[in-house]
Amino acid sequence: MADDLPPCHIRIDKEGTWYYQGLPIINRNIYLYLNQCLSRDASGKYILSMGEEKCYLEVEDTPFVIQEVCLKSAAAGKPAALWVKLNDDTEEPLDAETLRIAADNVVYGMIKHAFCEARFTRAAWYQLAHYVQQDHQGYHLSIDGVKTYLKQFENPAS
Repeated sequence: MADDLPPCHIRIDKEGTWYYQGLPIINRNIYLYLNQCLSRDASGKYILSMGEEKCYLEVEDTPFVIQEVCLKSAAAGKPAALWVKLNDDTEEPLDAETLRIAADNVVYGMIKHAFCEARFTRAAWYQLAHYVQQDHQGYHLSIDGVKTYLKQFENPAS
């Protein structure tokens, strides 16, 4: 489908910075609006949909970046959970089952109800690392006594 659409001339770099015709999009309101217009086609390519207009954009790695990780206490009787803050100012619970460590120890996790993966910034990875432990089975998150093992793999050479 993206092959049938015109290009937006928008690119998102691996740090989550958006560029239009090579220049960074610095207006925060425009940036946040564009994030809301982001979708994917059946092949996984990213599309901007604004009203009746659609165009495809280049995404170097992931369109969203996890900037912060924090532990939030739950209501009585429920376990605490890790939450993440994304570069679009949204917050959501971390789905620890989707975490993976890729080449160069870059950490990713699914976000926005499995819409896409997000890349952890180095700062967010360090915040997450406070909850990571290692045993004979590998690395795992340990939150309120619940272990979730992290998947590790190397990206194939391009």
